[in-house]
Amino acid sequence: MERGESTFDICLKGAQAICEAVGENPRKINELVRDNGLPAWKKRDKGSWLALPEDLHRWIREQRDRYISNYVFNK
Repeated sequence: MERGESTFDICLKGAQAICEAVGENPRKINELVRDNGLPAWKKRDKGSWLALPEDLHRWIREQRDRYISNYVFNK
């Protein structure tokens, strides 16, 4: 098992696993949480980032809905 991998689908642990799930750069997780509302947290601001898969699914759909109109062209 590699670092950041989990054997359960209950909660993702680590910036790498969370950002891979939503197609973002793990180096930007602080910015994603602070500025873009990525639903991830740390316990008492310590340790690894945590996120629930269903929250990440909802967040990525919200991102899609917010930005998809930029790429829809009328014929």
